[in-house]
Amino acid sequence: MPRQIGWIERDEELGKLKIEVRFFGDQITFVRQAGRFEPFNEFKPTKEHWDKLEELGKNKFQRGKLTGRYMKLIEARGIKR
Repeated sequence: MPRQIGWIERDEELGKLKIEVRFFGDQITFVRQAGRFEPFNEFKPTKEHWDKLEELGKNKFQRGKLTGRYMKLIEARGIKR
């Protein structure tokens, strides 16, 4: 199981958000945290979130920190082929 992939994003309504993508088997879960002491909440990703995940996933794959199995899952947008 790989480590989570995460980044920081700014939203006009919610402010600064910490976005994390978690892998469990063949499932990809997007969660976000609005504040340091707030809980992580699951949310439905947009096309931009998937594009960012694919970009970060390619970087981790090139450095050997992500396996081909998870890279294929990311490229399929979470749908197992």
